[in-house]
Order: sequence, then C-alpha cells, then structure tokens
Amino acid sequence: MKKIFLTLAACLLVVVSCDKIDSLLDTTNYQKEDTASFPQNEKGAEQLVNSAYYSMFTFYTGSIFRISLFRNMIASDDLYGHGSESSTETSAADRLLEISGDENNSTWGSYYKALHRCNFAIEAISALDDALFTGDNKNWYLGQAHFMRGFFLWVLAQRHETFPLTLTFDVENTPNASVDEIYEAIAADLKDAINLIPAKYGYSKDNNYCGRATKYAAEALMGRVWLFYTGFYKKDNMAGITKAQVVAWLKDCANTAVSGFDLEDDPREIWSYTNEFSSGFAFGTDFGTYASKNNLHWVGNHSKETIWGVHFPFNTPSGTMAYNRLGEWLGMRNAAKTTNKDIYPYSAESNGNASVNPLMVKEWFEDEDYGPQDKRFYGSFLAANEKSIKKAYPWFTEEKGAYIELPNFKGDNNKEVERTLFYPKKYVMTVSYKDGTGKSMNKNFFNALNSAISNSKSGNKNDAIYIRFADVLLMLDELEGTVDGMNRLRKRAGLKPYESYSFDRLQKERRYEFAFEGIRFNDLRRWYPDTAGDIIQKNQDGGYVEFKGNIVPDGYREMPGRSFSQRYAQTHGFWMIPMSQITLQEGMLKQHAGFEEGDNWIFTNGDLPYYDVIKK
Repeated sequence: MKKIFLTLAACLLVVVSCDKIDSLLDTTNYQKEDTASFPQNEKGAEQLVNSAYYSMFTFYTGSIFRISLFRNMIASDDLYGHGSESSTETSAADRLLEISGDENNSTWGSYYKALHRCNFAIEAISALDDALFTGDNKNWYLGQAHFMRGFFLWVLAQRHETFPLTLTFDVENTPNASVDEIYEAIAADLKDAINLIPAKYGYSKDNNYCGRATKYAAEALMGRVWLFYTGFYKKDNMAGITKAQVVAWLKDCANTAVSGFDLEDDPREIWSYTNEFSSGFAFGTDFGTYASKNNLHWVGNHSKETIWGVHFPFNTPSGTMAYNRLGEWLGMRNAAKTTNKDIYPYSAESNGNASVNPLMVKEWFEDEDYGPQDKRFYGSFLAANEKSIKKAYPWFTEEKGAYIELPNFKGDNNKEVERTLFYPKKYVMTVSYKDGTGKSMNKNFFNALNSAISNSKSGNKNDAIYIRFADVLLMLDELEGTVDGMNRLRKRAGLKPYESYSFDRLQKERRYEFAFEGIRFNDLRRWYPDTAGDIIQKNQDGGYVEFKGNIVPDGYREMPGRSFSQRYAQTHGFWMIPMSQITLQEGMLKQHAGFEEGDNWIFTNGDLPYYDVIKK
C-alpha cells in the first residue's frame, strides 16, 4: 500500500489534544512534532489516542457515504432511497449500485488515515516507560487505541470484505488480506481492548469519559462482529473465539452494577427530537409536538444506553468540523425552503434522502404483538400529509390507531422521488422556537445550548449511536435462546411479554427496536447470507411511492435487468473498492465481485424506472 500511504505518512499524524473528550477540537498546532520526538510522556499518549477519536468526526461532516450507518439504512428493506433526481448516491445505494468508480475514494483514505493513527498510537505508547504513566493509564490508552483500530477494521470488513491489512506504522504495499486474516486481527484488537481497559471505566457522564471506548464497548462490539462472521461465513467460531466466550463477555457488559450501562425508561427519549426546546417545555409552554403530547424529555447525549457511538461536543464554535449530518440527509424536503408550522418541529434544511418502506409500516401496524400501541412505532417514524395518506393507505385508519404527525406537510413535488409519506425521525434535525411566543427560527435546538452555533446543519450535535444496551440484551437472547432481553424491551415499549423464545420473535424484536439505525441490513446478511437479496426485494417491491408528485401505479420498482436480488447475488452486500486505489496498486489490489468491468454497476441521473408516470 505504499502509494496509498505516501501522503498519509508524509503528514505523519494530525494530533489533536484535549484534557476532556468533550472539547476534542482544540486549535493548538501539534504538527511540528514528528515520530522521532513524539510522544514523550503521558500527555502525548493521550493526544495520540484522541487523534483516533477525531477521525470519527470526519466521516460525519463530508459525503453521506463516508459512514456505513447511512448506507446500511438505505440498503435495507426498511427504507427507500428518497431524495431528488440528483440524489444519485442514495438511489444507487438503495439498489447496491455505485455512481462512479471513485465516490468512496476519500472515504477509503479517511479510514486508512484512522488506522494509521491507531497503529502509531499502539506502537508509540507501548514503547513508553511504564513509569511515565499515572496508575493504570498506560493500559487505558493502549486499550482504547486497540478498540478504535478493531472498530475501523470492522467497518472496512462490512464495506469491502477484503482489503489490505495494515497493523504497523510502517508503510507497506500489500494485496487484499483474506477474510480470516482480517477477522483474526479484529478479534485480537477487541480482546486486547477487553483485557487492557480497566473495568472501572464504565458508563460515566464525566466530560473526560464521554464518547470514550470502554472494555464493555469492546465486549459488545465483539458480540456484533462474532455474530456476523459466524452467520455470514457459516462458522462456529471466530479466530478461535467461541460462543461461550462471547456470551460471557456480553453478560459482563449487561451487568449494570459492573458496567453502569442500562436501558433508558422510554425508548423515544434516546432521540433528540424529544428535546425540551422544540417541545416548548423549556419555555414553560407546549408547542403541540409529538414529544409534548407524550410528555417526552430527551435524556441527552451520551445516554446510559449508548455503549458505543460518536459523541459530538456541544461547546465547539461555529465552523468546526464536529457535527452529525445524518439529520440533514434523513430529514424532509419542504417546498417552502424554511421551517414553518407545517413541518415544525423538524428542520427544512434537509435533503430528504430516505423514506420509510410502507410495506414495513403496514406489517408493524397490523402485527398483533406490536401495532401502534408499541411506543417505538411512532417513536421511530412519522406520517405526513393527511389527505394523501388517507388515499394511499386505506388500512391506516384512526380507528386502528393511525396518527398523522404532520397533517398539512406537503413536501416538495418538484424534487422528491420515491416518496412514501412516511419519514424516519430518530436522527432528523429538530429546530426550536426562540422563546415561548411562537416565533420560529431555523437554527437547530442546540443553539439554545451554544449561541455560537450558526445553523441547523452545523448545529446537529446528537450522538451517532452504533451499539445500544438493548442490542446487548438481544444478542444474549439470540445466543442463548432466551426471552429475558426481549421482554425487558417489550415492557419498556408498553407491550405484553412473550412466553417463550422463537427465532421469528427475535427477528421482529430486533427489526422494530433498531428501526432506521443501520442494523437491519447486516442482520439479514448474517441470517440469510445467500438469500438476503431475495428477502429484501420481496419486502420492498410494490410499496406505494410518488415520483415528483405523481403516484406510481405499480409502486416501488426494481431496476430492469439488475434487480436488488441480482445485485446481491453478485456482491453479497459489499461495496466496491475505489478504482483509483486499484490503479495505484498496479494490479496488486483486487476489486470486489459485482463491481468489475462489465458488471453493470453504474447508476446515473435518469436511471430510476419511473419517468413514464410524469405528465408531459
């Protein structure tokens, strides 16, 4: 990988210093240091570890496809690729296609920069004398660096399956590693993190620990990776790690008295749309929102349920690259181009790149074990445009519990493609009123916490959550065939308990608990490695969609000659390695199946199969 890394090695390392993780972005120039003189003490070791965390911010402030969370959401059967005709990246991801050979080139480089930082941190900190550290801090820093490297490797493994494996700071040109080599490296890093990070560092609201990896995060991630590897590749262990070991680690993580992590009281209060500024509670009034009607109060970032996620600090000035653009991509398009009473409390500054599969809504709505009485139902998505919904969905009636949160919201007929009138809202940007008088503003509600935040986009500071405590409970249920975790979640959601475990129940519980959180796609892949594409296509085909204000007679359609099922059979859900990287490696780096010459993987503006419905 020599040619890939020349620019990375030349800049050595962008070191970001902070005494507290909640102020990660300081302006001190540390680039004058080089690998011969840095680090020299514990402070330098901390800076190296923090630089790895800083890498996470870069994935959320650039292209939507820098993060797998978003791609996995769109590729699943829970969401359609919404947006406009020009939102080609979204429409392509919805069908396992790409828009160019290099749309992920900067992403590829960003992940290797992150790995480069982790490698240097591990080698440099290991070489420092133990006497330079206070107490067990050396192990603490080393464990975090191993966790971060394992996490970055896991993301690359999800995206590309095989890739050059770099585990040292030295620049080296290597071909794709084998699948087993990659998972062996991930397992080793997570085991090191589990063994090195002191158990005392569990859940904490202290600023210096918010957003940092813990041994419990490593245990939970080990469970996630193990389940995928053994399911997708049909193995009974991963690099010698057995099911019994994974269960023991997950139980340690689930032990609230030890880890400090736990469920929140209401699943909806994890998400920032329940904040008190948008609901009006902060002003001693009620703005008539879903949150205020249900007396919901956001628990805030770094919830006790967030075992691992990207923590965005409030107190960074406008213009700094530390904000979460998921809300911008997952929100709604408003023809008015501004936040008004029809869309409030949600921001109009959105590209609207996702619409909820109405077939999934219908299945959830009519399921006697769930239905609209499930708090997670309207807590996960919203319905808009009462007039259109009543025509489109005769089964969605008030008598059966239908609730249209934004009855007068019309969207943007000039732009929206594959609109279903249902929108995901866990990550949607939420705005506030300036005061209790009802005067609207387009700034994100976080502006009330930091006046330096200038707009909704840079003000989107809600955490991006990768693993919740709920996932640990359900992983244990799945591994042990128990119902304890499911019933804890069902009780929290206002539902009756299950009497016994079944795989079907476990699958449904995971789908509804983690709706629109980027987990469903890989769940289907690990459960059905060969046929996940058939399942997703069957669960999507024919769902109600509108194309630029026109109802599509036969609903959601597949691409002629390259359906989702066909594309999955070719790719198994992996994405292409950037062509620039293939060229740089001069034949050493191998492209993933389904994206080679002649595989018909390009999606361009105008490819959506709905133009026949536009009135001339």
